[in-house]
Amino acid sequence: MPAKKKRASASQTPNTQHRAAASTTAAATSTPAIATSSSSSITGSVRERSPAANTSGTSFEDAGGAQEQGPHDPSGAAVPIADRHAGSLVSFVRNRSAVLCLLFLSSIVGLLTARSYFNAQPDTPSCVMSYSRPRFLEQTLFDNSWTRFSTKYKLYLYREGGYDVFDEPYRIPVLFVPGNAGSPKQVRSIASATTTAFVDLVGKDPSAIDRGQIGFDFFTVGLNEEFTALHGYSILEQADFVNDAIRYILSLYPKTRARHRLSRNGTEYALPTSVIVIGHSMGGVVARTAFTLPNHIVGSIQAIFTLATPHNNPTASLEYYVDKVYASINRFWRHGFHHGTLDDVSLVSIAGGNLDSMINSDYTYVGDLAPAKNSLSVLSSGIDDVWLSLDHQSILWCAQMVRKFSAMMLQIMDARSPSQLLPLERRMDAMRQHLYSKLDHDSAFAKPGFRPRKTSSESYRYVQVYNEGDIRVSVPDKVFSGSAGIGGEKLLNASLHLVSTDKIKGKGSSSSGLQIIYGLRKQKKDQIGDEQVMDPGFQVFGCNPTDTVSMDGSDLPGVACTSIYVPAPASLPQRPAGGAPRMDVPLLKYTEVPADQLSGFKYAGVEIPAGDIGQTGFFQAQLTGETASDMLVYSPGYHNLLWSYDIHVPERSGDKANVRTRIQLDVPENPFFVFHAKLAMRPVRSAKLGKPRFGTVVRQSDGHRMFESKFWYDQSAMDIAIHGRGAYLPSDDIADIGGTGDLHTSAWQGVFLDVWMDTDYYSGFDLSLKINWYSSLNRMVKRYDMALLALSFVWASLVLLDQLKTWNNGVSGSIGRPMFPSCLGSIERLIRNGTLASMLAAAALSPVLQAIVAYSMQGVWSPATLSAWNNLFMGVRGSGLALCLLPMLLVLLSLGFVALEAVALTLACSAISWITVNVFMRFRNNTTTDVSSDIALLYQQYQIHQQQQQQQQFSFIKSPAVTRPLIATVAFIVFVGTFVPYQFAFLVIYFAQLITSIRTTVHATHAAPKALLAGSAHPKAHVASLVLRNRAKYQLALLLFWTSSLPYCAPELLVWVRNLSVMWFEDAPSDHNLVNMAGYFALRMLASYHIVPRLDSRRLALFGSRSSRWVRIVTYAFFGLSVAAAWLYSVRRPYILYNIANAISAWLAMIQLADFVAQYTSVRSKAGSIAMRAQSRSVDAQDETTPRGELEEYDGDLIYGDDVDDDDDDDDDGNVPSRSLLDRKLR
Repeated sequence: MPAKKKRASASQTPNTQHRAAASTTAAATSTPAIATSSSSSITGSVRERSPAANTSGTSFEDAGGAQEQGPHDPSGAAVPIADRHAGSLVSFVRNRSAVLCLLFLSSIVGLLTARSYFNAQPDTPSCVMSYSRPRFLEQTLFDNSWTRFSTKYKLYLYREGGYDVFDEPYRIPVLFVPGNAGSPKQVRSIASATTTAFVDLVGKDPSAIDRGQIGFDFFTVGLNEEFTALHGYSILEQADFVNDAIRYILSLYPKTRARHRLSRNGTEYALPTSVIVIGHSMGGVVARTAFTLPNHIVGSIQAIFTLATPHNNPTASLEYYVDKVYASINRFWRHGFHHGTLDDVSLVSIAGGNLDSMINSDYTYVGDLAPAKNSLSVLSSGIDDVWLSLDHQSILWCAQMVRKFSAMMLQIMDARSPSQLLPLERRMDAMRQHLYSKLDHDSAFAKPGFRPRKTSSESYRYVQVYNEGDIRVSVPDKVFSGSAGIGGEKLLNASLHLVSTDKIKGKGSSSSGLQIIYGLRKQKKDQIGDEQVMDPGFQVFGCNPTDTVSMDGSDLPGVACTSIYVPAPASLPQRPAGGAPRMDVPLLKYTEVPADQLSGFKYAGVEIPAGDIGQTGFFQAQLTGETASDMLVYSPGYHNLLWSYDIHVPERSGDKANVRTRIQLDVPENPFFVFHAKLAMRPVRSAKLGKPRFGTVVRQSDGHRMFESKFWYDQSAMDIAIHGRGAYLPSDDIADIGGTGDLHTSAWQGVFLDVWMDTDYYSGFDLSLKINWYSSLNRMVKRYDMALLALSFVWASLVLLDQLKTWNNGVSGSIGRPMFPSCLGSIERLIRNGTLASMLAAAALSPVLQAIVAYSMQGVWSPATLSAWNNLFMGVRGSGLALCLLPMLLVLLSLGFVALEAVALTLACSAISWITVNVFMRFRNNTTTDVSSDIALLYQQYQIHQQQQQQQQFSFIKSPAVTRPLIATVAFIVFVGTFVPYQFAFLVIYFAQLITSIRTTVHATHAAPKALLAGSAHPKAHVASLVLRNRAKYQLALLLFWTSSLPYCAPELLVWVRNLSVMWFEDAPSDHNLVNMAGYFALRMLASYHIVPRLDSRRLALFGSRSSRWVRIVTYAFFGLSVAAAWLYSVRRPYILYNIANAISAWLAMIQLADFVAQYTSVRSKAGSIAMRAQSRSVDAQDETTPRGELEEYDGDLIYGDDVDDDDDDDDDGNVPSRSLLDRKLR
């Protein structure tokens, strides 16, 4: 056999020569940047220049298996270089047109989304900065005798400069827990505002101290600014530390309370047994987690206030422990209220709303975790005197917010109780009074022990009856500003205004019967501020006529009246969003009297007391004549909202329009869309020119849930956004818990719009609604950013699967050898072969199928099973267009994201290889080399290699291909198992793969001109060049696939580095699990210098006649199941993608290992014949035809366990050795 092949090398047959010439021509034309001569062959006497700059045009892209052919003139002459570049560009654009369109579309949508996220929020920031004079006293006695985290975390006591004289705590303890990467200093605004408010309270009412209002001691914890949103084990450590800190804080008060006597009348204050906890962001989750740990003291926390805390689901589920901690604490809290462990605990959640770009405010709702008697949830935009959306940080320092928060804190403290708080019912009532709008009628707003008051018209100096159906009083007026004692000392300092109730519809119902609105402002311009406008108050009576006459001497009949309970008037904003916070803000309030309370009375009477003569304003009480069925209900479908949906509020015939008009929009509970509304007011035709008494006020609310509320003042354009429950429902059995009647999920009723207008100036209005697509894009970021990561992994897996299938099918290139497709080539194929269309159809149908099955299986499946079904894919949320549109958009964007990654990695590797070949190698090889000297040098190095090969005798153990991976394996096991987390090991593996990709790209780039110089005399050089190109594409394919796993290693690495900075070496037990990086490591070691074998390779048949077939089937099935699992589960739990990629890598490593064993067996069987051929080569070393023939035969002789094929017809996976003759020459 060797002799036969030797003869074939010396004198080739015509067919062999023709094949070699064709291979040379195709290889030369596939690299248009190399200038070729017009001669038909290259001889040893001809010297060709191969400048390094000419290699810049070498491309590593394939056309999806098409023949690589360059542009040529029909006559056979070489085309000029400029024309070749133009032809190559046109060919690239034609072959990659789908990818280019995808990149263009994805870039446009991505840039619009980014711009919308930063510049098109529905609300405008208008917070006022708060100021403080903080002092932080570190509690040095809180050492390792109290907690094992004393070297990692710290405890501080806040003191306000100018107010707090003593440096020891003696008042009511409060503990502040910062959030993700938060600082202990973030407590300063709330602590300063509360201290200042307490000083003002005591200055106005010194007896408040005797009622147990003695102020607060604010403690704060320094948690090393850890990333608790990304690392679940840090949540557990911080919660453990919080329990230890509470135990230490409570131990301070027995001594300090004895030294500080605050009460003047001897009031005894109980020693504190609990601490109020305020948590910002993830600090609220840490506070709730503290209840579940063994070191928690039962009853040590009875009030938790959370600010911008994602309670229901983590913001970013990049790590397993985060999801595990959330599931554990939510299960504990849902059941804890029924086991008696949380009966006295109150949980308050305040969220920032639209401006909070760090978390999804939908997840701050706690109505699914705690019963209404223990919890409340509210957005800052609905809190009276705040009325603003707040970002994630400003919720801590916004002056409007901290003033309201401090006022609420003062109302709930009671140092006479061991809990230092009011009882739960009174505490929750006080918090609702401060945080909920009075417009949300609730039994909690009723005054306990309300006693009706009797009066009559004889008690008033001024009584008036209105026949037009409403009461109107202007200020200043003798009625509003009269002095006491007019007409007699027994007369009340007030006036009585009566209106007949005959026009009220639906008496006995709970609908609105009497609408009352009044506004006041200071007359003096230099007096500004809400507190300077005094509310005179009023009272509503139900009156019936008597036989007496009025005391004012008129002919009006006398009436006997009984007072009626009226909900406290709600404040309405009198400043547009984003307006100057220090401008003169008038007082505008509104309330309603239910029609059933006026049942049985002839008149509705309003007692208006005399007010401040320095105030000006108006008072209006109007009978609505409206029943509950008169509320305007509209059901605009998404197809109508695409363009415009118009609502026309008709004018009332015979009566004036209502002061308050209520509209219900029956839209799905979908937080993705932002609706743009335009309000056009219709003036009264007979109205005189002038200004209305107050600007039109519009309010958005969510009905009985009382979670979201937002106001607009005197604005004609509004953006309506929806907040509600998150896309993923709790996985616990909520229905069984809700059966008690305490804990339930409020049903979605749609969006309610309330419009208050001056009925003397306006007769009605028109409202136009449509979807604001531009603003809707920014809401996708925090709600579905994890979906983008999950779907990107799905596409990366499909790209790698397509590359393996194409490689397995043996698609040939220009020289008849199999080609491994590029990443962009596979993406192009996925778009053209219908895979993208299939994925878009699946994205559109998956939510629809979920909704249909969930609806049909209600009552059949258990609630837990139904919840698990709803939580698949992107979760069931809303209906209609959003169910299909949003998943399709994310599927398209994720593919564009993967294509962008592929372009970036390809350009990075190509740029570095270009610099290496054209700069470094050009300076190293700055002499001109001819083909004959090149071939001679190759042959000389080949002889040296054969001698070394004979000395090694193919020793498997001594081979660097084996010893180096063994050393690396031992090193990784030692470091990962003891000190380094496996995420750091993956990062090292990834960068090692990046370096390998760059090296193989450099080799392939440098081999192309050498293959052209070899010409038709050495066709095997073209084979070696193609092999290097295949290897480079394979390494880049693995790099792209592993890029999708990088985000899931970042959380642990950030925490690990942070812990090292404070010399903390305790990690989560799972961080040293070797299995979590075994697949990546094995594939990296086995695929460093080898390409994955084709799944139907004959080498795999050594393990059985059908082994290659089963390997192919299992590989395709493995990829299919991985893609399905990622599609269904990873959007909710994206951290599982890391393990899926690890499993795929392990399977590919097993295939590589099987191929490696087969190669080693083949090499050992041919070792003797190779030694004989090497001896024959040394005898004929001086033969001038030898170098050409030996180079031609070289491709089959591989080193260190690679393939050894002597036949050209053998299946060749393209594996050439890392230490091969050609590889050494190319370096």
